[in-house]
Amino acid sequence: MAIEIGTAVAKPGTVAKGQLRVGSMADGSPIALPVFIASGRKDGPTAWIEGCIHGEEYGGAVSIIELMKTIDVGTLRGTVIGLPCINPPSFNFRSRVSMIDGQNMNRIFPANPGGSYSLQLGAVLAEHLGKHANFLMDLHSGGIGAEVPSYVIYKDDSSATAESSKALAKRVGFDTIWRVKEAGGMGGTITAEASRRSIPSVTIEVGGGTFLPVHLENYMTAINGFLKATGNVPGEPPVKERYTIISDGAFIHNHEGGLFLQDCKVGDILPKGGPIGRLMNLLGDVVEEIRSPYNQAYIAALRCDKYPTHAGEIAAEAIPVESREGL
Repeated sequence: MAIEIGTAVAKPGTVAKGQLRVGSMADGSPIALPVFIASGRKDGPTAWIEGCIHGEEYGGAVSIIELMKTIDVGTLRGTVIGLPCINPPSFNFRSRVSMIDGQNMNRIFPANPGGSYSLQLGAVLAEHLGKHANFLMDLHSGGIGAEVPSYVIYKDDSSATAESSKALAKRVGFDTIWRVKEAGGMGGTITAEASRRSIPSVTIEVGGGTFLPVHLENYMTAINGFLKATGNVPGEPPVKERYTIISDGAFIHNHEGGLFLQDCKVGDILPKGGPIGRLMNLLGDVVEEIRSPYNQAYIAALRCDKYPTHAGEIAAEAIPVESREGL
């Protein structure tokens, strides 16, 4: 049976484009999601790849468009669904949260179709995800004011789905894996929703701030590795000899405003008390120092250097190294 999402209808050997209407603004203008469906001539699984659940993290959108421009439908097995932007009210204002209801859409699952707009949109996405997808890849970045290294996340609720997600995480070409511990069926992210539906999933984090060619290269490495691991495209996925497993950790919020000065780089592993960054006021005085709260802390996100920063924003994200292991 052909996959149909909004006006995009899959036909073997083609890449279909269309839109899925998901509501309207106060003036009646439609809110619609752009949809690609790449359909192979041979049977295979359906891989769902999405971007911009956080609207300021636009690198995922660029990468999905690039994928659909270059994908070889002649060798493709099954179907690849690409949604460059699944949260237009966030994307249109270059914001992490929705400008309609203030919600972080990656914290609202399982979504309530009778709730505020983000929950209504989430319910539509969850319906299509459950109906069509065998695998999910969710693309993220540090956004406009922060940057992240290239790493992969999977949800570990001790289920068979979590084991499949971990196997995918080891095949996207990145050597750092964030194991997010969750009880079965819990969590408000879209990957937690996938887990509830027994759909293996991974989250990809790449770059932030200015979108650079190396960021696109890293996204495409991850996407192509993922599609090889799912069996949608031919070839062996990239694997590493050793993986650094990180777990737990937290956002670090500053208490004073100013210009954020980086004292480390994303991907650094710091000792407890190691310098992360400082806040400098507009008189040139350092008003706060940010230091690592953990030993062996992987710096998974960092405010961009010299970026104007209010009190209480996210200065960094530090996650302890849990272990190192092979494939």
